[in-house]
Amino acid sequence: MKRLLTAAICLCLLCAVVTAQGDRADGANEILAVVNGKAITYQEIVGDTDLQLEINATRITQRVPPEVPDRELEKQLVFQMLQSYVLKKLLDDEADRIQLKISDAQMRGVITRQKKLIGIGDYDIKAWAGYLKEKYNLTPSEYLNRTRGEIRRNEILNYMAGAYGPLPAQYPLEIYFSLSVTPGEVRKDFERDADRWRIARNIDYRQLRLLYPAESSIDTKRKLVNAVVEGDTSVHARVEKKESLENAAEGLIKLIQDLSLPGVKLEISERTVAKDDSELDPTAYQMVLSVSPKGGVSEVGSVRETDDEGQQYEGVMFVQLFSREDGDRRNFESPKVQQSIRTQLENQRLIQNRAKVEQALMKRAAIVPEKLFAR
Repeated sequence: MKRLLTAAICLCLLCAVVTAQGDRADGANEILAVVNGKAITYQEIVGDTDLQLEINATRITQRVPPEVPDRELEKQLVFQMLQSYVLKKLLDDEADRIQLKISDAQMRGVITRQKKLIGIGDYDIKAWAGYLKEKYNLTPSEYLNRTRGEIRRNEILNYMAGAYGPLPAQYPLEIYFSLSVTPGEVRKDFERDADRWRIARNIDYRQLRLLYPAESSIDTKRKLVNAVVEGDTSVHARVEKKESLENAAEGLIKLIQDLSLPGVKLEISERTVAKDDSELDPTAYQMVLSVSPKGGVSEVGSVRETDDEGQQYEGVMFVQLFSREDGDRRNFESPKVQQSIRTQLENQRLIQNRAKVEQALMKRAAIVPEKLFAR
């Protein structure tokens, strides 16, 4: 309560100062939020972001008409970034409170994998420094610190969202949501729609998978996922409107290029006929069964995997089905059925839990004008 009261007083005083300076057309001194007594201004977000790059990417991914000025897009982008900006500071505070550390050995592994992804030798210091200067205008030590911060925020978010199971005793976090799925929940999900567990054959399909390194920043993840899912101009929406996967993904491909993030993978498969589920991974197979046998586009689902080098990936995927033949229904006793349902429920719950963590943090630790986003 004392922290909230302090933040409220700080916000009032800061707003009074801004008001006394008069209206600023450029928004440079506008207080957008206060996090634990510290103000976040419009200009602070602008200064930390390559907004021209963001504007150009937005024009492509959202098909913004050329008559909309950059200045208008800038305002929209700043307010869109505000929640991520506030959340980043809140997660940092939570990680500081429990003294969560990312080891030097873990960081060496991350940087080594990133170098390998872009074809730079592990000991080629000059090439690595040149790459970071060109892409991010950062020194190797600055990039290391930035990446360490991003990994730390993802780690604290995953702990609170239950991704790592029950909380360890050394991390007494006040916000926590369990990821566990009970046998009763598995059976209930099966009985809700048992027909989707039919044995499908001659599956004529294509699929899109977007994968990014698990240590990517929360803001980067949101941009990538939104390009696939969010709005009428998203890849998913355009495929539903009968555009080809290639055409629908043009804006996403440009966004990936602009972000210059090592390890991001966009996989668009060729049209293929699978004889049965033995030729599909469980997630893709469930997506195939979720739409009409005559064809359609599945909902977007989450993906988590680890490659042979130990690199962890997260992402999203969906399936475009052209046709399939349905056979007999599988029984609930099938281990394949139960494991598929459990995995599906855990993936859904992790997404929900992460959103719950963000909402809980925003309510506890930030004071933000109500007009900007729901609290």
